[in-house]
Amino acid sequence: MLYRSKTAEYIESLSPEERLQYKQNEQEKALQIENFIAQNPELLQASNSRGAITYTIPVVFHIIHQNGPENISDEQVLNALNHMNEDFQKSNPGWPNVQPEFLPIVADVEVEFKLAKKDNLGNCTSGITRTNSAVTDGGTGAQRVQAVQAVHGNWPGDKYLNIFVFKTMDVQGAAGYTFRPDPWRSNSMDNGIHLIHNYVGSIGTAGSQGAHTLSHEAGHWLDLPHPWGNSNDPGLASNCNGDDNIADTPNTIGWRTCNLRGESCGSLDNVENFMEYSYCSKMFTNDQKARMHGALNISNTGRLNVHSASNLISTGVNSPDVLCEANFGANYREVCVGQEVTFTDYSYNLVTSRNWEFQGGSPATSTAESPTVTYDTPGLYEVKLTASDGSSSVSETKPSYIKVLPAGQSLPFTEGFENITSLSNSDWLVDNNSGAGFELTSDAAFTGNNSVYLRNFGQPRDNIDALISSPIDLSSITSSEGVTLSFRYAYRRRSSSNYERLTVLLSQNCGESWLVRKSLVGHNLGTETAGSNWAPDSKDDWVTVHMTNVTSSFWIDNFRFKFEFESDGGNNIYLDDINIFAGPKENDPLNIDEESFVRSFNVYPNPASDVANVSFNINDSKLVQIDLVNIMGQKISTNKIQSNVGQNLVMIDTEGVEAGVYLININVDGVKKTKRIVIE
Repeated sequence: MLYRSKTAEYIESLSPEERLQYKQNEQEKALQIENFIAQNPELLQASNSRGAITYTIPVVFHIIHQNGPENISDEQVLNALNHMNEDFQKSNPGWPNVQPEFLPIVADVEVEFKLAKKDNLGNCTSGITRTNSAVTDGGTGAQRVQAVQAVHGNWPGDKYLNIFVFKTMDVQGAAGYTFRPDPWRSNSMDNGIHLIHNYVGSIGTAGSQGAHTLSHEAGHWLDLPHPWGNSNDPGLASNCNGDDNIADTPNTIGWRTCNLRGESCGSLDNVENFMEYSYCSKMFTNDQKARMHGALNISNTGRLNVHSASNLISTGVNSPDVLCEANFGANYREVCVGQEVTFTDYSYNLVTSRNWEFQGGSPATSTAESPTVTYDTPGLYEVKLTASDGSSSVSETKPSYIKVLPAGQSLPFTEGFENITSLSNSDWLVDNNSGAGFELTSDAAFTGNNSVYLRNFGQPRDNIDALISSPIDLSSITSSEGVTLSFRYAYRRRSSSNYERLTVLLSQNCGESWLVRKSLVGHNLGTETAGSNWAPDSKDDWVTVHMTNVTSSFWIDNFRFKFEFESDGGNNIYLDDINIFAGPKENDPLNIDEESFVRSFNVYPNPASDVANVSFNINDSKLVQIDLVNIMGQKISTNKIQSNVGQNLVMIDTEGVEAGVYLININVDGVKKTKRIVIE
């Protein structure tokens, strides 16, 4: 994993005019830093380290999670913060062991990072927020910011160092990233650090590799480049021609390993520098300290205000700890009957005892810090926590906090949205990151009067919205039957450049975890465009999808599925006629001639790996058999589906099929068409 500054990628995204302005801003910033250092030459002297704090930075950790290991503990956050302060204050245990050539220039940066105790509105905070959102898994930085803002409001970047912690990174191969100071994002909440959870500190989900990751990113946040320059690519011989413009860090190609005596550009490299990619970091240099102090005194990037006396009062970092707020979370908010829920007390500060009350739960009360409760009856249940410091107490009550789902519906499952008046009081769960979410509509439908739709037109890019089912009982399915999940959708892009995604995910444990089984992306989701707010007005606007890869691992009594839509500034999407049934529906086939049988028969991707998509148009609703056959004529798999008039899309599970050349035969009433496919 790499640590990154995202500044270089940000510059590449700018227009020529914006790049020119950015360059001018950078020149102005560099001049301000040079002037500051010239006026404070003592910063360059190691003997000047006072063992005191010159700058205090208010910090807020925003943990974005879906109740998995990425929902790290308060203890792991405090551990990470402690490592940062040790590294910036020359008190980490490793610095006395740096290579002797660099010992004289190991710097006490005299910067302290402290959790904020007041939010932007002056309310008390622990300095740690927790947001349950799907964007924890591969979401973009903008999505993470939006998710936190939707729940916890805005945390300006010129008041707080915002640190976003989540499950997986949207930047391939990176453990974390940030932006160096610039005036364009001075007060933006995105003006912070983004980091995957297992690189936060050295305990909990992290190991030793995470101990100094935040120090590296905070170095970037305070305007330090990598020792080889501004790129994120160490190890290149050409890096010897680059420079970080910091005098006491030798030119280097950059290191991913810990070669302590490496001389990549003609002199000994400072491999143990926190701004390297090696995992043996121990130090900042005196000139790096001067650069960071200069960055903290630039007037137009937000860094000057963040440590100001008025901001330290506003964010409460130096206020005494008092019992402030009762708060709690749960590893699951929506569970099946008999499923356990573990609660965690997030109250602050100085909590010495607590009392829980669990409506409908067993046990009904508890004094534990993290009690585990079982719910045996479907319904909505309140949870109350009272926290005490021994002399006073605070309490928090969350009505309808736990939803216990009904027992799984038996097959066949059919949903045309005709018998409900709202998704909020039905067996569906809407997961809405921000903006519009899935909702019931009577403006369009394939059958009947209703469907569900996502008002995607005019919404921000990068939103992820989900529609999630209640449990369905598949436990009685036999291997001879199999299962088909089918649904219809209607969609338009707003422009040909939109790259939006509809994903179908399945759960084999009542929604504790999800597996992707279908993803329609970009032009595979839809080729037609509509520049205005769009709704389907013809059956030809709808596509029917048949999923035959609901395999035996999902044949349980609390099976669930969900649709996720990731936006990119496109148009609306509609869903209707969601069905799950054992095998194909019974239907007496009618004789048809070959010409009217199947049109637009395609197989993709080709080559395929885990899934092959078979698409076709058909004039009549027919029982269709699709066979995967090897070149010897032996059937590898057979799928039977009840097609619908118009466009159909069938997923063929090819996971585990031996690599080679195969045929896909589509057969209706004895009339057959064939396509060749390569499976990798």
